[in-house]
Amino acid sequence: MTHPVDQLPAYAAGTLPPPQAAEIAGHLRGCPSCRTDAASWSTLATGIRTATLAVTPSDPPPFAALRARLAVATAPSEAVGSAMASSAEASLSGRRRSGPSPSRGGRAAESRSAAVSSGPAVPRYLPTAAPARRPLASGRIAWGLLTRQVGLIGWRVWAIALVVIGAAAGYAASAPPGRAGDLLALVVPLVAAVSVAAACSADGEAAELVRATPTSTRVLVLARLTLVLAVTVGIGTAASVAVAWPRGDLLLAELFLTWFGPLVPLSAMSFALAVLWRHEAGITVVMALWVLRLLAPTSILDHGVAPFLDALWRPGPPLLLSAVVVAVATVALAPLAGRHRGIPALPS
Repeated sequence: MTHPVDQLPAYAAGTLPPPQAAEIAGHLRGCPSCRTDAASWSTLATGIRTATLAVTPSDPPPFAALRARLAVATAPSEAVGSAMASSAEASLSGRRRSGPSPSRGGRAAESRSAAVSSGPAVPRYLPTAAPARRPLASGRIAWGLLTRQVGLIGWRVWAIALVVIGAAAGYAASAPPGRAGDLLALVVPLVAAVSVAAACSADGEAAELVRATPTSTRVLVLARLTLVLAVTVGIGTAASVAVAWPRGDLLLAELFLTWFGPLVPLSAMSFALAVLWRHEAGITVVMALWVLRLLAPTSILDHGVAPFLDALWRPGPPLLLSAVVVAVATVALAPLAGRHRGIPALPS
C-alpha cells in the first residue's frame, strides 16, 4: 500500500468507510511518517472542535425560550386567581358576621391587596448569559492553522524565496547606494507575489483541511496569505539589515520602504487572481509586469506604459488602500471560488 497522505485528514476526522479506515490503520502501524502525520491531523481536528464547542454555544430549539417564558408567567397567574377567590369568600363570610359592608371601592382595594400579598411574585425572564470567550483557545486555533500551512504550502516555496532574496541581497551589498534599493525593489516584491500565488495552488490540501476541521475557506486563505507575507517580509527585512548594516551610506527605513511599497499591490493582485481564478494567472500577470519593469528604462517599451509601472513600484496611499480592499474582497469571495474547486464552503 502506498502512503495514504491524501486520506489522512479524512481518517483523522472519522469520515472514511470502515474497510478503508481499517486498511489505513494497518498501514499506520508500520509507517512512522504517516503515523506522525495522522497524529498531527487528529490533534488539530480535536483541538479545533473542542475549542469551537466551548466558545460557540448551541442554539436552543425553536420557540423553547418562548414556551419557558409563558410557562413561568402562567403558573403565578393561576395562583393569583386562586388567592383572589379565597379572599372574596373570606370577605363575604366576614360581612355576614360583622354587619354592614364597606363601599364597593373599599372591597375592590381590599381584594387586590389580599391577592397581591398572598400570591407569589411573578419572576422576570432573564436570558442566559453567553459563555465568556477564551482567548487562549482562539490563539491555539490560529497557531495550529498557521503551523499546518507551513507543510501544506511546501518547502520549495520557502527555499526559493530564501535563495532568491539572499542572492539579491548579496548583489545589493556591493552595488552603489542608488542601485541597492532598486535591486531589492525588483526581487522581493516578485518573490512575495509569486509565493502568494503558489501557496494558493494546493486546492487538494485545502479541501482536506476544510473537511477534517470546522475551518472556513476564508480563514484558510487568510492564514496562507498571512503566513507567506510574514515569512517573505521577514526575509526581506533580514536582507535589508544585512545590506545596510555594514555600509554607512544606506538608511534601513528607506531601503525597507523601497521594496515594501510595490510588494503590497503586486501581492494583492496575485492573491486575487490565484484565489478567484487560477494560481497560474497570478504568477503570469506578476511576471509580465516584472519584465515590463525591467524594460521600462529602455526604448523597447512604449512610453505610455512607463508611468503605470512607476506608480505600481512607487505606490501612494490610494494605491496601497486599493490593494488592501482587493485582498479583503478576495477573502470575502473565497467560498464562492472554493465551490468550483470542490472545497466545501463553511461559515466563517
